Amino acid sequence: MRARRFAYFVRTVLAAMALAVAVVAYHSPANAQNTAQPAFVVDPFWPKPLPAPIGSDGVAHTWVQGEVAGSCTDMHDNVYTFNRGWEVGVTFNGVLQGNQSGAINGQDANASAIPSPPVVAFDSDGNTIAGWGNPSLIQPPAGDYGYAAYMPHGAHGCYIDYQGYIWVGGNGDGIVQKYNPAIANAEGVNATFVAQIGTKGMCDGNQTDPNNPFSSCGETNSLNSSHTLLNEPPDIAVDPLPDPVTGTPGSVYIADGYGNHRVVVYTTSDRGKTYTYNRQWGQACATDSESCPPGTFGATGGGHPHCVVLGNDGNVYVCDRPNNRIQVFARSCGAPSTNAVPQPLCTPIRIINIGVTAGVTPPSGFTDGSNAFQNAAPADAAAILLAGTRACDIDFWPNIDYLATRSPTSQRIIIDVDLGNDNTWLIDKATATVLDALGICGIVPCPGHNAAHFAFGHMTNVDSKATSTFRKQSRVAVYRSSCALNRLQSRGARKPPSGQRKPAFLAADTRLERGSLC
Repeated sequence: MRARRFAYFVRTVLAAMALAVAVVAYHSPANAQNTAQPAFVVDPFWPKPLPAPIGSDGVAHTWVQGEVAGSCTDMHDNVYTFNRGWEVGVTFNGVLQGNQSGAINGQDANASAIPSPPVVAFDSDGNTIAGWGNPSLIQPPAGDYGYAAYMPHGAHGCYIDYQGYIWVGGNGDGIVQKYNPAIANAEGVNATFVAQIGTKGMCDGNQTDPNNPFSSCGETNSLNSSHTLLNEPPDIAVDPLPDPVTGTPGSVYIADGYGNHRVVVYTTSDRGKTYTYNRQWGQACATDSESCPPGTFGATGGGHPHCVVLGNDGNVYVCDRPNNRIQVFARSCGAPSTNAVPQPLCTPIRIINIGVTAGVTPPSGFTDGSNAFQNAAPADAAAILLAGTRACDIDFWPNIDYLATRSPTSQRIIIDVDLGNDNTWLIDKATATVLDALGICGIVPCPGHNAAHFAFGHMTNVDSKATSTFRKQSRVAVYRSSCALNRLQSRGARKPPSGQRKPAFLAADTRLERGSLC
């Protein structure tokens, strides 16, 4: 099938982005039901150089994103990144507090560089078209000085829903926020959210420092049961279909999983103006292992759960990062937390293991993916398992990401970002078998800092042209597919067919890399 052309936003930093108020008419993406195996080539020219505004000092100050924590794509295939460069913290009496890993520093910036806005948007060609977000930090003498004052502290995941709103969450706070990108871009550093779930600086946990409400956050303080508070939620998904419990569309599924160990669902009865707690499921396992009981999440290390993704099969795919597995639940899972049952559980329909650690036995009936790396050479498979796999974030290919449960594509491939191996696996959803890997290494650990290597892969998403974006450590690069080649059979140089631009797969590592699938 030939790739179709799509319209993009005006290529200017100050371009206003139109917000759709309903599901737009669907246009079939290229390769929507493709049954061939994806293959990739790297495009090193995405994105284009970031803006360098001239300050009052007459100096050009280039934006630096720092770590690109999350990425998400809108209905026009514009790519948004949620960045950590601005979270530099505050020093008071010689003590630095609130500084986030990935904040701008001397390793990835020069003396004239400045942090980019928290949210930066690119068009499909990699041109910067917007930048916004309130980067203010809490100042001394407040006990929680250095933490983000308005946006989620510990910038993490982002998601764009079927109405065009962008959601962001943080792994050091108790909130997820919803923004209208058109209004937010006009407001710039004063961008205001249109809805918020949770309470800023207060988590579903026991506060250990009376002067610092953020001390209620984290897994050691988790209560995992509040109807109003979250505890370090890294990821969000929004369902355009009627909720299986309430019958109204727009339910928000939250991976409440750096502090807590649950998926929590908030529903809306007023088309997204307000949200109400409805149900939850999940609790901590006693350890971190593929042997953990179904429906529980890893005990420690954050990311329990780390992602939540809605499939068009009506199921909820949840990354159990410490346990190296993807748990698949029905959308109707869960129940309200009560005094009698403060942490409800739900049995998953399926568990997809990203391989199994030697000597570990998955729960009976949940062994899919135990031999996930059967296509790798035995020594390579052993190296992968020695490094320890991580179901860090997933998306489907092909997919219309913002349509989620209404995506009309096959969603036959799971793209799994594995930060344990610094690789990104292409997994056959039906068989739970790793078919190949993004980048140049193949089915083997792939750390590195060159194009087509990955360093601390983190989040991913797919656009309407089968382009996927994911976060790594500090650069952005692009892969484009060569549909005639199968990477399991050929490791040579790959070029797109002459005269035809291929859809791309996007990835981020504080570089943001982009690549293609066909």
